[in-house]
Amino acid sequence: MKTVKSYLAQSLLLMTVALTACQSGDKQSEETVSRGEITISVDESLKPIIQAEKEAFEAKTKYAKVNTVYVPELAAIQLMLKDSTRLAVVTRHLKPDEKEVFEKANLKYRALHMATDAIAFITHGSSKDTLISVEELKEVMHGKITKWNQLKYGKSNSKITLVLDNDNSSNLQYLLDTLQVADKKQSPLFAVKSNKEVIEYVQKTPGAVGVIGVNWISDIDDPEHPTFTKGIKVMGVAPKYSANLEDYIQPYQYAIALKKYPLSRNIYLITKEAKRGLGTGFINYVLSDPGQRIVLKSGLLPATQVIRLIETRNF
Repeated sequence: MKTVKSYLAQSLLLMTVALTACQSGDKQSEETVSRGEITISVDESLKPIIQAEKEAFEAKTKYAKVNTVYVPELAAIQLMLKDSTRLAVVTRHLKPDEKEVFEKANLKYRALHMATDAIAFITHGSSKDTLISVEELKEVMHGKITKWNQLKYGKSNSKITLVLDNDNSSNLQYLLDTLQVADKKQSPLFAVKSNKEVIEYVQKTPGAVGVIGVNWISDIDDPEHPTFTKGIKVMGVAPKYSANLEDYIQPYQYAIALKKYPLSRNIYLITKEAKRGLGTGFINYVLSDPGQRIVLKSGLLPATQVIRLIETRNF
């Protein structure tokens, strides 16, 4: 399992090469909001949405280059704090010890809400265990529920194993914080290396339940969407046990917007850019109408754009 230090070392090497290439290139103009080259660090669970934003921004802005480093959330923040990246895209605000880095250097930072994401739980396509409540999930995370048939709607006698992207992931940290789990060692966790690997593992492993960022499976226009969603089921989640099956909600866009899905989280663009450089230009684009339309298309909830919810009825 890679540590945060190994992620930082690999990312620093990549950025050193990029910087050298940039310095040896044409210096004909100073960086602006629409010209130049920057490196940003991104929580790996947000890769699909940020990759879409990056490609659209570069297509629109001819002389702009955005290098993306996809790493666990903690590493993404550390890279920004160490001045290795200009911008971090993560799912939380800075913690007190992280804010202290800015305070000691007498620097200010900005944290801008970009979108609302959600934690999705996926199971094998053949699984009959597709419903869970947050209360039950808490019992699972605390090691009190160990088998599927101990859930109210559970059927299988097999053990429950939660498969996550890595030990330092934002997905895991969100569950630990939300479900008040002090020691993750008591939880039935199995870590791979990425959200993509979580999906692939669940596709071939009946009984496993994967924990991913919903943006990996919510964009139906993504060329990889059929590959990611083939052979899996998305679980319905309710705040607590309910006899009404309609209370078990999947993390679709309307459910996030209406706050019916209980495990949603915000995505933030955190920057320490002191002047209006390319980082500011990228942020402005992501928060603009075109950038927020990309968020909307991806199946997430835009931060600065009102969405229309249309009620349909069957006659």
